Amino acid sequence: MSDKHKNHEQHEEHYDEVMGMKQGHGKVPRFLIITYAVLAVWAVGYALNAKGIDERPAGGEAAQGVSVEKGKGLSGQCVACHGADLKGGMGPSLYGIVDKLKPEGVKDVLTKGRGSMPALGASWTEEQKDSMVEFLKTLK
Repeated sequence: MSDKHKNHEQHEEHYDEVMGMKQGHGKVPRFLIITYAVLAVWAVGYALNAKGIDERPAGGEAAQGVSVEKGKGLSGQCVACHGADLKGGMGPSLYGIVDKLKPEGVKDVLTKGRGSMPALGASWTEEQKDSMVEFLKTLK
């Protein structure tokens, strides 16, 4: 048997025939193995170092302390239920809500939820909750 014929037979051993179709079982190219390894390392690193949505600064700059701007940045989570202008939608209007519930009542709703509202602020810092209250005070 010639070497050429032997190589062809060895090559054919890497294939199975299933329902009349040949399925190969060749080796994965080295560059793909390296690419997959690099992507896996990057994904783990990204997952460990990525900040949560609540931790990202609003508007590109980190707002320090309690501020209306920081609260406004956090209010993006409210628009789905309270409407784009926060005047009501599926949830009630947030205009005048601080006068109605008082600041501690608003923070309590943010922390524990109420009715169909989930506890969106349960993982927020006191500074974030205070900023949200300050923003809600501007809605009149």
